Amino acid sequence: MESKVLLAIDHSDNAQKAVDYVGKMLGCNREADITMLYVINEPSPDIMPDDEERRRYVEQMKEKTLEFVESIGAHLSNWGIPKENIHLRILSCSKTTSVAEGILQELRQGEYGTVVVGRRGVSKREEFLFGSVSNKVVREAKNCTVWVVE
Repeated sequence: MESKVLLAIDHSDNAQKAVDYVGKMLGCNREADITMLYVINEPSPDIMPDDEERRRYVEQMKEKTLEFVESIGAHLSNWGIPKENIHLRILSCSKTTSVAEGILQELRQGEYGTVVVGRRGVSKREEFLFGSVSNKVVREAKNCTVWVVE
């Protein structure tokens, strides 16, 4: 039986804990199929009004992110998950799409059975003002298991 997992990562400590958790839980499952997703937020036109400059920024972020995600993939394979079962996906979110919405979109399109996110531990005030990626994923993910790692 195949285990198709979406592992949402960023540069936070809890994302690294999520990677380790997935490695511990699925390292012995040779059928585990893991897609690591990193979502890049495009800068707002208010901050970076020039479209070409914004495009260059996103391309630079994708290059830097690719190195980071590849290193995380290598770490994940150290847990025993075959390298050919680890996939990298970098998604760029526009001003109208949040990180959580990007994760949910990939979750629906990829038909994953499990989604894994790290909980950043924002305060109640920050969560009220800005929202929480993990909370939105928990509330809106359908037909799958959600692992929130802290």
